[in-house]
Amino acid sequence: MLLLILGIIGGINVLVSTTTLSPVFSTVSTSVDEGQLSEPSAAANGRGGLFQQIEEFISPSGYEQAREDPSYAINIPFSELGFSPFEPSEISIPANMTVIWFNEDESPHSVTFNDTNPEQIQPGTIAPGGFFIHKFTVPGTYDYYDEENPSAKGRIKVGTEFETGQYMNMLVGGDALPFEAGKVGRTTFSFVPNDNATTIPPSLSITYNVSIADATGNQLYSNQFEDSDGILDLELIPTSLDRSSLSNQTGGTPQPSYFVTWGPDLTDQEGVASDGAYHVQGPVLTENEDYTITVSITSIDNTVQPQPLSDDFLLPSINSTDNSLVPVA
Repeated sequence: MLLLILGIIGGINVLVSTTTLSPVFSTVSTSVDEGQLSEPSAAANGRGGLFQQIEEFISPSGYEQAREDPSYAINIPFSELGFSPFEPSEISIPANMTVIWFNEDESPHSVTFNDTNPEQIQPGTIAPGGFFIHKFTVPGTYDYYDEENPSAKGRIKVGTEFETGQYMNMLVGGDALPFEAGKVGRTTFSFVPNDNATTIPPSLSITYNVSIADATGNQLYSNQFEDSDGILDLELIPTSLDRSSLSNQTGGTPQPSYFVTWGPDLTDQEGVASDGAYHVQGPVLTENEDYTITVSITSIDNTVQPQPLSDDFLLPSINSTDNSLVPVA
């Protein structure tokens, strides 16, 4: 099993994929300066005062170090014919997140970005068992394809907004909020602790409790997540209540109301410490009503917090009645 060595990724932890790898890899992409971030108008996007733009984000101590390692994994699965798709093919992530592509096929593949993307990214050819890495610091929509299999296409939407809390901030993937039920796709939210809560990255890990409630306050979901870089990356995947429509994910944990949880995408060589994204699939963001996600820090470096540090974040729909949002035209 291949270790993603510190000198290659520039991170603080030695990582391995949750799948078996061979010691072959392609280019490690270099990211651009964060000063190149675009500055779209929040009001023009119908988001109003609830969200701030990423240029206003004051990163806590250790943020850059915590963000050095990959968080989100995209797989190129084995195919007898070599026509492997990107899985998943379309994601929405916050700015400054690093994505890693793993080639699990027996044929070479590539990650080749279109010339019209917000940032020019050198293509990477990935040998069997190899990987390709890029940190997305410039918001916008990135389309890419596989030169070895042009029918395989992918899209990454990089967000520009975040929502503030007392103890942490919630960075929003792909500017998905306010969302429209039936149109919003899988969206990753990053919860970044402020300096008044704790220091990141932690010595060992931070344990978070996450609960999601609907507009009536009914709790739909609750679970705990442990993260060794201190930033919780959580992807929400809206799915109907039909249990048969939920993906049968290896290691998935069934939750009430037909939720399925899996992850993290990346762990250390003991399979304990996590720097990777977690995924929650179920009936959330499926109705045009506001949802609330409550995130609490319950343990730091295996020390239980007598009073968890907790913030509530609004996940508004296009029909939101929150007066801090500008109505969508």
